[in-house]
Amino acid sequence: MNPEYFAFGIVVSSILTALVAGNNLSASVGTLIGSRIVSRNAGTLIGAAGFAIGLLIQGHSLSRAAAELFPEGQSYRLLAMLISLAIFLVASLTRSPLSLTMAMVGVSIGLSLRFGEASALSSVRPVVLMWAVAPLVSVAGAVALNRLVSGITYRDEWAAAAVIKTLLIISSFLTAITLGANTLGFIESMAGFSTATTAAMVLSIFTGCFFLSRGVIKRVGEEIYRMRYTNAFISLIVSAALVETATLFGIPLSNTQTLTSSVLGTALSYRYKAVYVRPFLIVIATWVLSPVTGMALGYLL
Repeated sequence: MNPEYFAFGIVVSSILTALVAGNNLSASVGTLIGSRIVSRNAGTLIGAAGFAIGLLIQGHSLSRAAAELFPEGQSYRLLAMLISLAIFLVASLTRSPLSLTMAMVGVSIGLSLRFGEASALSSVRPVVLMWAVAPLVSVAGAVALNRLVSGITYRDEWAAAAVIKTLLIISSFLTAITLGANTLGFIESMAGFSTATTAAMVLSIFTGCFFLSRGVIKRVGEEIYRMRYTNAFISLIVSAALVETATLFGIPLSNTQTLTSSVLGTALSYRYKAVYVRPFLIVIATWVLSPVTGMALGYLL
């Protein structure tokens, strides 16, 4: 690999990682912080550790997707990372959650259309299929599990609450691991695997979580995910299971997409308003804006 491309890839992937970690921390630990189960610092540490572990253990799982989705050549991958970085900077300034995964796949479509890479376009189909199916499965899974759990009675409600809080911490940690494996693993696959890249990304994870997450945590974690502990646990575990499944198949999938869908499933199962409408609609809008913006910029730039 060209040394200049290599160094540039490390810099861009580090910046992207910090932004992704800060922007998406709420998707894993927003419930813990918003419900005051743990302090902000403790929740941030749980999320950052999960991101790093997921990247280190399963980050390589997205290497095939990165190779197939983009036109051949490191320059195309670096261009895609730069475009995604620009999109994410705008998202950070507006303090809104944005799917890097969906934006990057959108960029791949734009680049493939521009340079006539039909083989790369064909690789998008299973990804789009997963994006269509995952929200439906998230909603259905959350509805089914919430209705099942709602029928359970507890002899000692205080003891049950303590157990559920522990499970919520575990599920938040697992959610962070899956985001690290899938989204951050996708970034590492784009930049190219190396010890230097991995070390820089791990450092950027902690930097992003502790210094770039406050606005998004407040807006998303504390406003969207105000629900019962059992509801939050089910939403997180359903989301984590789906993203882990996608990772095992080497398919990039947004944690925000699956978690928002499982939150909606929780609302439907209990027939009450579990989310505020405005921030929920903002998240839904990113599902459309992320890939469309990425595709447009990938084609035009």
